Amino acid sequence: MESLGTNKESIERANKLESRARIAIVQNRAVDRHMRLELGVNYGPVAAGDSYLNTQNLGASVDFHIVPQFSLGVRFAQAYNSLTSEGKSQFDTYRANIAAGKMDTTAPEISYPEQTLMGIATWYMMYGKLNFFDVKTVQFDLYSLAGAGTQKLSTNDGNEYDAPTYTAGGGIAFWLSNHFTSRIEARWQGYQDKVSTGNRDLNLIVANFGIGVLL
Repeated sequence: MESLGTNKESIERANKLESRARIAIVQNRAVDRHMRLELGVNYGPVAAGDSYLNTQNLGASVDFHIVPQFSLGVRFAQAYNSLTSEGKSQFDTYRANIAAGKMDTTAPEISYPEQTLMGIATWYMMYGKLNFFDVKTVQFDLYSLAGAGTQKLSTNDGNEYDAPTYTAGGGIAFWLSNHFTSRIEARWQGYQDKVSTGNRDLNLIVANFGIGVLL
């Protein structure tokens, strides 16, 4: 045993057991997204808009994946609006003033969104995989997006008009299989609406959850 450390053959064998190599393995994306079309539907709330309105969007999307890291698309959203408690209070006060004969009172002004149509560019910057309770491994991508388009608005006195709109944000996309997808997304959207006092800058926070198919 005392001579083991001086045995050259034993030392060489021991050195071979020590690995000095460092190997990093990154698996490729399991779902191929080269030149593929994604069709989706989504739903979600809108925050930080007109204080008189609650708005929720029901939408549809088309994304053309040129490569896994980049896609171009179109987003359409139909808005569903209702009055907030503050909005209801303002209209109740207006109706009460009219009933009391106060003819100099004015109705609250509301310019509410109806439809949105935008072109979108999306960059999928990070990807990975999730293991759901050892039942299924799902691939996901973190992404950022930016786009522009047209916002259709209406006023409570019956006027309709269009305004340019812009958006930027991000989300996470889950590729549940080679054909089924899901997204969770949050983004800023800005536009100007029109009231009697002039144009107002509105900065909305739009969130949505969507499902889709890859063709």
